[in-house]
Amino acid sequence: MIYEKFASYYDQFADLELNELYYDLITKHFTEGTVIDLGTGTALLAIKLAQNNFFVTATDISQHMLERAYNNAVLQDVHINLYIHDILDPLNQSYNVVTMTSDVINYLKNKEEVLRAFTNVKNIMEKESIFVFDFLHQQFINKIHNYREDILLEDDLMEWHVTKTNIPNQIKHTLKFGKITETHFQTTFPLKIFKELLEKAGLVIDKKKKTDERIILLCKLK
Repeated sequence: MIYEKFASYYDQFADLELNELYYDLITKHFTEGTVIDLGTGTALLAIKLAQNNFFVTATDISQHMLERAYNNAVLQDVHINLYIHDILDPLNQSYNVVTMTSDVINYLKNKEEVLRAFTNVKNIMEKESIFVFDFLHQQFINKIHNYREDILLEDDLMEWHVTKTNIPNQIKHTLKFGKITETHFQTTFPLKIFKELLEKAGLVIDKKKKTDERIILLCKLK
């Protein structure tokens, strides 16, 4: 898979400003405690939290991303617990902070899967816990339609093309390395729908922040 190859370049595309927004939101509620970062990628936010008094667990569906995350943690001389995990699968330990950054939620196929992921999060939260996640907003989906970029990564050329599909608020990423092509889909929903799904799962929105690409929500238990 291309993302296996792409993992070694992933940090070049990381949204460091988004990580700072997450860090600021989290530290207004907790200055230490337990964190689980779901869909961690190469663990840049997880590492920043681990460097600042948090005990961090980081999960991802991709073993190759977690291998890169481990290398990043070693380079920064911090310890984080790393596990392969799908956000549609339940967890069995509670945390002070649950994070899901960089539009991880948009890789789910439909509202039923989003509700399932939110329910899994709710089940590992304690009374004072917070859940912080983001999603691509509709204006950005419209803006990125037909986006193309050729990116030189060391000796590799990656061709990236983004198009809207026939499904409302869904985009398709086509990534090509040489003769290998892979497609990935992201689906978003209006804020109203995310709010309804959160409430069904037993969560409420406490704070909201909008960037050029995403809406970030900080949620608590009802």
